[in-house]
Amino acid sequence: MPSSVATLAVAIMATATAACGTGTAASDALVATVSRADVVATLTTSGTLRPRQALTYRSPVPGRELEIRELAAEGSRVEAGALLIRFGTTDLEADLERARQEARQAELDAQVADGELADARAAVTGVVEGEGALAVEEARSALQGAERRVARLREEFAQLRPLLERGFITREELARTGDQLEQAEQELALATRRAGVVKDVTHPRERQRASLQLSQAAARQAQLRAKATEAQVRVTQLATLVEACAVRAQGPGLVVLEEFLGANPRRKVRVGDRVTPSQGVVTIPEVARMQVETSIAEADLHRVTPGQRVAVRVEAYPDVLLQGTVARVGTLASTAISRPFEEKRFDVVVVLDAAAGVDLRPEMTARVDITVSTRAGALVVPVTAVFRRPTGLVAYVVDGRDVRPQAVTLGASDTRVVEITSGLVEGQRVSLVDPDGAAERARTNDGTR
Repeated sequence: MPSSVATLAVAIMATATAACGTGTAASDALVATVSRADVVATLTTSGTLRPRQALTYRSPVPGRELEIRELAAEGSRVEAGALLIRFGTTDLEADLERARQEARQAELDAQVADGELADARAAVTGVVEGEGALAVEEARSALQGAERRVARLREEFAQLRPLLERGFITREELARTGDQLEQAEQELALATRRAGVVKDVTHPRERQRASLQLSQAAARQAQLRAKATEAQVRVTQLATLVEACAVRAQGPGLVVLEEFLGANPRRKVRVGDRVTPSQGVVTIPEVARMQVETSIAEADLHRVTPGQRVAVRVEAYPDVLLQGTVARVGTLASTAISRPFEEKRFDVVVVLDAAAGVDLRPEMTARVDITVSTRAGALVVPVTAVFRRPTGLVAYVVDGRDVRPQAVTLGASDTRVVEITSGLVEGQRVSLVDPDGAAERARTNDGTR
């Protein structure tokens, strides 16, 4: 169980039983001097190494099974860009070839539609500015010509009447001019009607027809062009999937093969298995960036905060001292599901500093020493110089042959010394054994002789 060294120091009882005689004077070997020293208090617990980041690689193709053709060896270390998995791409490549053919046909159809759209635009231009406009202009010109001819013949007919009365012309000549005027007026009426039809009926209808054909051509062109774009996107997607079937590591790490969910009993995935995207194949923990996941007792929560320095040792490398920092302290307490009545604990995450040359692996067991406080120049005594009595904690002050108990209060502690915050002064001598216990043992020994 994790424990606080400081708490251990406070609660420790002197167990030394070295001979100290039957007198009250203490041997110099069993006496310590109250002095000043630096005290580094630590909280010790155990935890498990975990990678700070682990990526699981799967099949990149949704909705279908792929066969594993190549697979990196489990436990091998890989660098960024190394091949982890190669999936079979036979079916994908066949789909890709079909998609390319469809894309080529769609592009041809789109090009034809582009031509039809250009023709429709030219037809609209022809109606507005070309043949259609020319037909309206011709009808207007013909109408104006007919109007001028009628005006001229009417003037000529009016001038010939006096000449007939004077006998300068014959009636036949006047009748001939009258017939010409009548014919011209009929032609004028026809030209007026034709100009009205061309202007108000024929030309608007041709413009409407050309505009409708242009709209249809534009809609067809947009549809076929979109289809060609979609076909090309499909080609790009399939080509990307084919390329993605060669799965490469995004960063360095250790290869860990996942269990094959389709096997009974469970086993690791291997070459030849067919997997879907829901099946993890390879996980790469980034072992260069590790952390320790541990926990502390509820009573120690106030002593641990993010940013505190930590010393870590792993069982696999007992001689290697790793350094780290408290990164996160849990918000809610928890207990083991199997042991709900045990003490509540808070999760703690310790991020390790870079450790060159150490082959750290996930799930290694680690001992964690969290530096919870540092006191420079503190007044200290050995932890074995403090004893618990019903009235509280005491130290036995040695003054010559006299030994007297002195109540003390404690501060920080490490595994060797404990800080005295009140009760003792620098230079005093204190006993490392319990004088009361030694005297009691001496009386017992005398009675048995």
